[in-house]
Amino acid sequence: MTDVSTATRLDRVRQILDTAAGESKADYGGAGKNFWNLPLKTLLELDIYGVRMIAPEEKEHCPCCESRGAKSGLVRGLRGQAPFDGTRFPRLPWGGTAVGREDIEFISQWIDDGCPESDHEISLKVSGTTSEPALEDVPVDTFEVFDGSPNEYRYKYGELKQRVNLDCMSPSQLENFRGAFRELYRLNKWPEDIRSYNNIALIHQNHCQHGWERFLPWHRVYLYELEQTIQDLCPDVTMPYWDWTMPQYTPSHPEKGWIIPRAYKAFLTAESLQFLQDAKPSLPASAASTLQTNIVDKGTLYTSTTTFFKDIKTLIGEKYTKGQHRDRFIDALLAANPLWYPLRYPSEYYSDGGDPETITQAIHYHYPTADDIQQILSLRTFRDFGGGSLYNDSFGFLDQNPHNTMHIWTGGQNPHPAKNQENESDTTFDVMDRNKTVRVAGRRFHSRDDLYSQPTFGDMFSNLTASYDPVFWPIHVNVDRLWHEWQQCNPSSLPDDLDSVLTPWSYTIADTLDMARFGYEYVKCSFIVPVGLSTPVGRFVSKAIEIPAPARRSFRQAEVRLHRVPQLIRSCFVRVFLNNPNANASTPLDDPSYAGYLAIFGHGGCIGGPGHCDLPPSRARQHDIRPRNHNTPRNHRVIVTKAAKAALKKSSSLQITLVVIGADYREERELLRVDGVSLDFLD
Repeated sequence: MTDVSTATRLDRVRQILDTAAGESKADYGGAGKNFWNLPLKTLLELDIYGVRMIAPEEKEHCPCCESRGAKSGLVRGLRGQAPFDGTRFPRLPWGGTAVGREDIEFISQWIDDGCPESDHEISLKVSGTTSEPALEDVPVDTFEVFDGSPNEYRYKYGELKQRVNLDCMSPSQLENFRGAFRELYRLNKWPEDIRSYNNIALIHQNHCQHGWERFLPWHRVYLYELEQTIQDLCPDVTMPYWDWTMPQYTPSHPEKGWIIPRAYKAFLTAESLQFLQDAKPSLPASAASTLQTNIVDKGTLYTSTTTFFKDIKTLIGEKYTKGQHRDRFIDALLAANPLWYPLRYPSEYYSDGGDPETITQAIHYHYPTADDIQQILSLRTFRDFGGGSLYNDSFGFLDQNPHNTMHIWTGGQNPHPAKNQENESDTTFDVMDRNKTVRVAGRRFHSRDDLYSQPTFGDMFSNLTASYDPVFWPIHVNVDRLWHEWQQCNPSSLPDDLDSVLTPWSYTIADTLDMARFGYEYVKCSFIVPVGLSTPVGRFVSKAIEIPAPARRSFRQAEVRLHRVPQLIRSCFVRVFLNNPNANASTPLDDPSYAGYLAIFGHGGCIGGPGHCDLPPSRARQHDIRPRNHNTPRNHRVIVTKAAKAALKKSSSLQITLVVIGADYREERELLRVDGVSLDFLD
């Protein structure tokens, strides 16, 4: 017997919100209790305290921007995003309970589909014909996605940690990353502490290798050493990479794109404004209110002090852009985001007359494009790709562009440098004067006095100062990623002088050739779903996994990984489906949701006595040097690229279903054990 529901999706949206609101009496500033029950035409135009509940329809949607649903105040409020994050308004619904992630996604998708009023959501309920329910009707628990960094899970088992795309990091991952840098900066109070950011940055000033075969190996070690120091403080944090060729950076016209990653831009918070009001000189309450409305509530991001103080001048007056007022604003910006750096002027270049120009016009460089990278990756010899020895040319193409160009791009030129600096008699720009560069002599790196200064050029312009800017690191991580990608296609093309020692450490060039030896891999982004080995999982179904826009619109490969699967007693197949939680053994393989399978070769019954097939305790004896046991739990991978790309054309989320099929091609519910399942996207 089949029951068909005639409820529309709009009905379902209202039901979700009514349930969450409960007995709440909130009237939302006069919009009315349970405003979502207003006529649809009214709801589409409704704003609450200036926040539009349903974002207006766009004629053309930029693929790298948020969807209409994600921009809507209703969805942002349900997710607890600004301004509904407690800084201005509480999370929606006020006075009620939080709405679950799947229901929020349902509402967001309804908005993305144009807020239809009369389409029906059909649900089929099939009852079995016997007293025993059919196997496919047995309720299946869905497993939650781990909220923290996937590296927390991998750290537990000593697996390779993952360096991810900076623009695909979750808010919690970014906050942990910022926290790690705060710890390094805090150690600057002890000048002799080699873990401090100042001392780590000083290594590049004194030892950096450029223009020959040591460039890539040396920087691989430098990144690793920084990452190890960070992980001594924050074990699950890895260094992310900045893929500057992604669409949001519009490489053909980079001055019109994001300029630098949003994570590295400056912003103000409610705490920033409170600090400024308590500081000396203090910021008047009226000025703080203006900045709250025009900057904080809007979540405005700034690439440099130039763009920030331009807004400050317009909003509250020029006097707040100078002297101690300016210094206090810099204090507030650094406290809010330690990845921002005041001595950085990305994409800012000026002619002799002070007129703004593009990087190509000003200094005849061009921002690296995807085509540039592909040409470099097609090179065959390490001499051409990464650099030659003293006897065989020098600069590699990767070292020149994109590496050198990205230093110049992010460093930029300050349109308002302070007068009477060393070697700078005035503020006139002369790009032909090659003697003008970053001032190094007398610098007290990362003291506040240095960060208040207004030099002509950003620190990324010079090898001697570049590593003091935090944006140095994701640029070099991406260079390392490109080297790794090239290595996969050219495993026999090696640098010269493999026995050379990379100072100030004891590593040789040969030590750096296998990236996995350093304990990391590169993925665009990753999501882990913990399961546990205590009981068989039966049919595995994950909760819906929201995929960040930069990841879902540009990835080379997608994988579903099964982690720590013990040796199974019987052979089986594991079929993977995406966005089909009801998939079972009878779901055909030509179903669009079918993503792939893996085969597991069963162990069979034990042929020995008690404990014969048991795993020995790890590190049972200090000098047990036998190799890994052949029954050690292992990981399995399934490439699901084609199905993932098809599914993400219809939805911004993916839901993983695993169906275990026995040798008799019937579904197994008591066989598979797995400690975790992950979804990984690769460039």
